[in-house]
Amino acid sequence: MSKSTRSGKKRRRIIAAAALLFAALIFVAAAFYFYKDARGSGELSVYFFDVGQGDAALAVWDGGAILFDAGTNESQYKLTAYIESLGVDTIDCAVFSHPHEDHIGGADEVLKNFDVLSVLMPDAVSEYSTYEVMMEYIEEEGCSVYEAYAGLSLTYGDVTLTVLSPVGYYDELNLESAVVRLDYGNVSYIFMGDCETEAEADALDFMGEDAFDADVIKIGHHGSYTATSTSLLDAVTPEIAVISCGRDNEYGHPSETVLSRLEEYGVTVYRTDTDGTVVITTDGTDIRYSEY
Repeated sequence: MSKSTRSGKKRRRIIAAAALLFAALIFVAAAFYFYKDARGSGELSVYFFDVGQGDAALAVWDGGAILFDAGTNESQYKLTAYIESLGVDTIDCAVFSHPHEDHIGGADEVLKNFDVLSVLMPDAVSEYSTYEVMMEYIEEEGCSVYEAYAGLSLTYGDVTLTVLSPVGYYDELNLESAVVRLDYGNVSYIFMGDCETEAEADALDFMGEDAFDADVIKIGHHGSYTATSTSLLDAVTPEIAVISCGRDNEYGHPSETVLSRLEEYGVTVYRTDTDGTVVITTDGTDIRYSEY
């Protein structure tokens, strides 16, 4: 083999090695950037996932993660992929607002794939198999289970959860939805589940309007006209509202009545059916929207 041939092969090996090293560095830098964006120092981000006609959101901050509902049966694998993409392997608390399939469909997959330390849910029972499967996995996980009732407060590091509803027992599961306020610094998010106006009124009366004051609201019942009363918006005075609903869904969610009401109150609205996954981040003082 000639000297020039050996030299050419050597150069190609060096170039290939350099290219591999460069690619590896780019991958590591990108992974670090993404991880920092998901769990940035001093910030909390809430990811309102696009799970079709259902609800699922994840709050992530330095050292912690809290899940709010788990989407539909159809979106269960999509949900776990979303959570994994954020570098999360432990969930401090999984909040299951009520046992309807579009809110707990992915609960079993979450409990199977992540270390769930605690669960918060109302004392509401469903005859659907999705609920029975979820309860089996909760028992298998062996995590702490807290009953959601108005006035209960739980703290996870820098985050406080306060249950605002239900205040009693109802004949309809939507009315028994756990309504939960998340506080991080001076910023609050409210997750309404499928709470409707009757339960809204009861909770406002029981907890007082000040308890509902928040910067961000996840609108109740996918934007149905049966929820989000003017009394609720008077109490919350949100800057941002997020509506989780499916594209061209058969229920006509969100209602034009609710959208017009939010517009009248000067609330900026984001929707998972048109905006995809919505991310609202705070440093404890300010809030900002960003794309997923």
